[in-house]
Parts: sequence; structure tokens; C-alpha cells
Amino acid sequence: MPARTTAAQATTPAPSRTLSNERKAFWHSPYTNADAQAVKTRKGLPTLDAAKDFIGAAILGKKEGQLQALGVTRYRFDDHDCLARFERSGFTESDVKQAKKAFPFLKGASTNDVKGYLGLKLRNQEVGYPDGLKMLTEHGITESKYDAHEQLDAFKAGGLSARHVSAAKAQYDFLSGSSDTEVKQYLGLKVLNAKDGYDFAKDFLKAIGATKGWGG
Repeated sequence: MPARTTAAQATTPAPSRTLSNERKAFWHSPYTNADAQAVKTRKGLPTLDAAKDFIGAAILGKKEGQLQALGVTRYRFDDHDCLARFERSGFTESDVKQAKKAFPFLKGASTNDVKGYLGLKLRNQEVGYPDGLKMLTEHGITESKYDAHEQLDAFKAGGLSARHVSAAKAQYDFLSGSSDTEVKQYLGLKVLNAKDGYDFAKDFLKAIGATKGWGG
């Protein structure tokens, strides 16, 4: 006859799994989840936890040179760390395109290289060096999704054209003296507002005959 389980035994939680020495070494180190992801990819490891154990074993065995050979270091400025920082930021694909236009040294760079550069500027600010981020701001590149270049991109993506620019100028006095580019930016802002769910922006776009490309 099987042994009976008491009420106390039934409600006692199972003991938590003890972390391995390798995992402890990882958690107490300056290595990041982005580092672990890089190791997982480059070593073909099955899980992120396996990558963390690999890093921990390298720390304990004083073999961090193996990690450096994979492009993984204790510094927070590795390429994958900067790219991960970009992905957590408010920067957009439009910011990437604007950076390529604004800085000659980025014009031939890949999209990921530019994302890494923007992520690096955020990392720099976090350790007390804000000048790089200020330089981006001077070129209209910020974490806001309402930068001028993002408004222009939204104008294009929203299916708007010169016809809508003319309609907006004719219908709204406050736009009548604006340049075409300024009106395109304004209409692009309305597209972004509409996508955010603001009815006033949807009504504005419908009033000038713009009913496609933004969910209208």
C-alpha cells in the first residue's frame, strides 16, 4: 500500500534548484545577456543558460581568452552589447537612415553597424560621456518617434502625395504659408498620431482625402 501524503507535505513547495558554480560566476560577473546570446550563436549552444554556463566556466577556469576570441569581453561596448542597447531604445529604422545621411563615416555602413553606433552613443551617455548623444540630437536624431525625418517617412509610408499637401494648404490657413516640406512633416505627424489612435488626427487626414496607409 503506498505511503500516505500528509497535508503538510502536500503544501510544502519543492526546493528551488541550486545554481551551479558556473552560473553563479556568470551572474557575479560584468558579462551580460547580450554576451550570452553572442556566445550561444557563435558556439552553437542549445540554450541561453548553456551559454551562461560556458561563460561562467571560462571565468572559473581563467580561460576568458576563449570568450575574447568570440568577440565577447567584460566591457559593455562590444558590438552585440551596443546592438542590444539599440534594440532597447526608442531609436527607429528612420533614425538609422538619417544617421547614414548625416554622418559621412556611416554612409557605407551596414544597417546593423549603424544601429550599433547609435547604441554605443547611448552606452557612452550611461557612463558619463553625453557628447555623442548631443551630436546625434544636433542632427535631429533622438529617441522620440516624432523627429522631422520620421514625420517625412510617415508621410511616404502613409500613401500621401503632393495632392494631399495642396489640399491641406487650401483647407487650413495655418498651413497656407508653409513650404511643401513643412506640410509633409505636419501630415506625417498626423499619420503617426492616427496610428497611435488619436481621433483628431484621423479626422484631419480624412478631411484632406487621405484614407489609406494609416489604418483609416
